[in-house]
Amino acid sequence: MKRIFLAILVLLVSAAVMRADSGVTTEPIGTDSVVWSQLGSPYTAIPNPFDFTTTDGVAGTGNYASGTGDVMQQTNTWSGNFAPNDYLNWTDLSAGAITLNFDQGYTQIGAQIETDDFGAFTAQICDNNDSQCFTENGVSADTNDGSAIYIGIESGTPITSATFSITADDNLNDFAIDTVELNGGSPTVTPEPSSLLLLGTGIAGLAGLIRRKFAKAL
Repeated sequence: MKRIFLAILVLLVSAAVMRADSGVTTEPIGTDSVVWSQLGSPYTAIPNPFDFTTTDGVAGTGNYASGTGDVMQQTNTWSGNFAPNDYLNWTDLSAGAITLNFDQGYTQIGAQIETDDFGAFTAQICDNNDSQCFTENGVSADTNDGSAIYIGIESGTPITSATFSITADDNLNDFAIDTVELNGGSPTVTPEPSSLLLLGTGIAGLAGLIRRKFAKAL
């Protein structure tokens, strides 16, 4: 009986661990990425919604909370602390949160981020699949040295949609993100319903075995 309860406990704990998210503040060497130069030269208007493709050819769509964005470039059209010449996705003063959706899942999604106004701010990233969010404090400055904070989210289950936003600043809707880093080896495929059914069937089978054990005991 103890072994059966232990098996059920292991299954439940394993499922919970697989879905646990964690915040990432150190930029990894990603296995894939989204580079914003694909959307045009600096000052090119970005529609809402917009389409993009990762460097590995995975399709995706993005949208702003409201309004449209612009392509910007550090040192050319943007003064901040991104790396020199990096292309940026800017919310153009008022477009707000940026949501990115991918055709395949990743174990980690993140990007450098900073506000248009110089000074302290708080950034947030949310895993839209699991409704979990993480925040990080940063400072926007005209240093042109790649020191902008990196904010990411990591999960044991595939992330197919993430939202970047600002939660503390004079203007929450005015910020930019740099190249989006995607990690996890090759893109992780979302679990099929059959896999979830198999897990449920296993738990149900163990529960039935317990009932039979109790019936025999009686």
